[in-house]
Amino acid sequence: MKTLELKIPPPPIVLFFSIMLAYVCSRYLPVIALPSILSDQYWYIGGAGGIGIFLSLAGSWEFRKAKTTIHPSKSEKVRYLVTGGNYGVTRNPMYLGMLLVIVAASFKCGSYYGFIALPFFMLYITQFQIKPEARIIEKIFGEEYLQYKKNVKRWL
Repeated sequence: MKTLELKIPPPPIVLFFSIMLAYVCSRYLPVIALPSILSDQYWYIGGAGGIGIFLSLAGSWEFRKAKTTIHPSKSEKVRYLVTGGNYGVTRNPMYLGMLLVIVAASFKCGSYYGFIALPFFMLYITQFQIKPEARIIEKIFGEEYLQYKKNVKRWL
């Protein structure tokens, strides 16, 4: 399993496949529809999707402001441990944002099946992205990262 860590596919591709899983399950499996109060309320969809996109973009912006890379595997480019902005609330705001986009897509599909993609995404990203990235960051920043890890949760 370690050979797959930080390799393929990158998180945006996993996001795409998770949304496709939600769509395919909702479209081709026997209908277990969400109550119309949930699936017909587009503010749920827009709210979850909008917050998700905002979290992801704001997370990327924090890296850009710090003039460091979002790819910890390129350790020669890592210059700063980003802990400001939404990184003060969650260690992985970009992944949390992607998760909220999947929630929005699940509401849009109008079926409980769409929510199958959520644990798939969380498990895959945690195992093959977050944990390997954390090991690399810990090697680079040591005690500073361990202290940050104590104070800020992985997801929320």
